Amino acid sequence: MSAVPVPGAEGRILGADASHDRITADMSSLATHDQPDAPDGPTTPQALMRALEALSPAQHTLLREVARYTEPVTVTELAVGMGLHPNSVRESMSSLLDAGLVARGRRPAVGRGRPSWTYRSVAPAQPSALAREFADVCAAVADHLADTVPDPEAAARDIGSRWARRMIDVAGPPAGKNGQPLDEPQRLDVHGGRLRLLLSSLGYGALAEETPGRLTLHQCPLRIEGQVPSPLVCQMHRGLIDEVLQRVSHGNVEAELTPFAGPDHCAVALHLTKRDAATA
Repeated sequence: MSAVPVPGAEGRILGADASHDRITADMSSLATHDQPDAPDGPTTPQALMRALEALSPAQHTLLREVARYTEPVTVTELAVGMGLHPNSVRESMSSLLDAGLVARGRRPAVGRGRPSWTYRSVAPAQPSALAREFADVCAAVADHLADTVPDPEAAARDIGSRWARRMIDVAGPPAGKNGQPLDEPQRLDVHGGRLRLLLSSLGYGALAEETPGRLTLHQCPLRIEGQVPSPLVCQMHRGLIDEVLQRVSHGNVEAELTPFAGPDHCAVALHLTKRDAATA
């Protein structure tokens, strides 16, 4: 059987059949070089947020830069565009790849050189993008309720209530003194303090006023920047607050939500129910 040299085989001489197999494999590999590897990264919004929060400033800057490109980009191209040494870019890129925030592929080789690795972003460069998507979904739900439901306000409150129940089922109700659940009726200032902590953890920027049981909400995680939220979104908030208080006070405390009570905030006023007030 005759033998033929195979370019790039480091001087080895292969049989004709082996040569054919090697060349076929090489051509198949080149044909897929521009296809990125599937990233093994975050598959839920929570995991994605954790991955983004764990990035260093240099890694975050690089992710934003990669996201600017519509086509896969090489480390060398990124280094030139950012004015950095390729090794610095390569180190940060390795971390992004390990986190599953970028996908890697091969650019078809030109000439005898080794094909270059290319990278493309598979994650939002800013965590705020997730918040915007969440707000957009809530706005779409509000529009759907307004167009299709006989009593959209009641339906919106029910959504907020279901939201609260799911949250409490996962994380547990807001805790009382020494971390104990609020199993007994307590003062308005206690319930107000626990509600404030919960709402602040959800992104509402809740502050307590001097009057017990009075809160002001200075942020809204469901508000799209530059837009006034639908009144139905506010009803979702109301359902959330009502359900939380129902769970932690056993129906002894209720709340009144006043959207846009001031130019930059909404207001929440807690009060005892008639049942609890009669026994106080």
